Amino acid sequence: MPKSGSTFLSTAVAFSAKLKRVDLVPDYGRREQELCEIRMVENAGLDYVAQHHIRHSQWSEKLCRDYGVCVVVLIRSLFDVVVSLRDHVRRESPVCSMFYLEKKHVDRSNSDIERMVATLAIPWYVNFYMGWRGKRDARIVLYEDLIAAPEKTVCDILDYAGIAVRDEQVAAGVARASTGGGARLNVGVAGRGRSLDPGTVSLIMDMLAMYPEIADDPYVRMMKLQADAILASSSKTASAPMPVAAARPAVRHVRGPFPQRAARYLRRKSRMLGKPRNQFFAWGLLIFALLYCTFFYDFIPDNTILGRLDDVLTATVCAFVAGKLLTRVHIRRVPIVAARQAPAETVTP
Repeated sequence: MPKSGSTFLSTAVAFSAKLKRVDLVPDYGRREQELCEIRMVENAGLDYVAQHHIRHSQWSEKLCRDYGVCVVVLIRSLFDVVVSLRDHVRRESPVCSMFYLEKKHVDRSNSDIERMVATLAIPWYVNFYMGWRGKRDARIVLYEDLIAAPEKTVCDILDYAGIAVRDEQVAAGVARASTGGGARLNVGVAGRGRSLDPGTVSLIMDMLAMYPEIADDPYVRMMKLQADAILASSSKTASAPMPVAAARPAVRHVRGPFPQRAARYLRRKSRMLGKPRNQFFAWGLLIFALLYCTFFYDFIPDNTILGRLDDVLTATVCAFVAGKLLTRVHIRRVPIVAARQAPAETVTP
C-alpha cells in the first residue's frame, strides 16, 4: 500500500541482504505501476528488491511466478493512510497514481482533503487489499508490526524469500535505513487516523461493508475496532490509542526448518533458468560433450596432430549452447483479446 512504510521496508531489506534496488516499471507519476516484462528480463539474473504499488492481477501474479519474484504485500490501517496521504499531497506532491489531484486542490481544509482522499483514493486501496489478501504466494505484512519490530519483520521477509542473513546484518541494515539510507518513514507511528472526521470514518467502513464475505477478516476486524474507537469519541482531541494489536492479519508463511527454506530458494532460482525443456536439452549437451571428449574413436583420431581439436571445439560449442539455454529468457507475446464489434442495429419499418 502507498504511505505504509514501503520505502523504508524495501531499503532495510536491500541493506540487510546487500541486494540491488531496481525499478520494474518504465515510469512513475500518474502511471499505474504495472510490472514491465522488459525490465524483469533485464534484471532476471540478479537478486534484487523492487518497491511498487501494484494491485493484483493474474498477469502480474504470473510474471512474479515466472521470474522468481517473492511478493511481499505491506498493508496499513486505512484511517492512518488517509492522514498520511493528506500530508503527502500537501508537503511533497499532489501527483499520484491512485487518484487525480492538482495543486489547486490542496489548499482546502484538512477535513475536506481527508474526505476527498477517502472518496477517491481509498477505493484503490480496497481493491489492492481484496486482490492480494487470499493469494498463497503473497506474504502479508502489517505496518504496525514493521514499526514495532522492524528487525524481526525484515528477518521474516528474508526467510520467506529463502535468503540467509545473520541477525547482526539485519540490525545494521535497519539502522542504516533509519539513519540516512534514503528511506522515508515520515512520522512512523500508528494511530494517526484517530483525528479523522466521523463522516470520513463511516465512509471508509461503508466501502468495506460492500464485501460481507470479509467481515471476519483479521484486517477488517482491526479496522472495525479502530472505527468504533473513533466514532465513540465525542472529541477529536481524545488521547486514547486506537487498537492495533487486537486483530492481526493471519500470517500464511512462517519461518520453517532449513530444508524448507532451502527448497524455496532453489525453486525460486530454478525459475530463472528458462523453460524446463531448455534445462533438459542443456544438460544433455553437456553430457554429450563429456562422452565425446572421453571416447577413443572420435571424428579426428587423438593420436594425430589435430586429434584434440574436435574435442575442444565440441566441448566449447556444447557449453556455449547449454549456457544460452539456461540463461535465456524470452519476452512472451502479451495476449490481446480483440473487442467484438457489436452487430449493427436493425430497424423494422
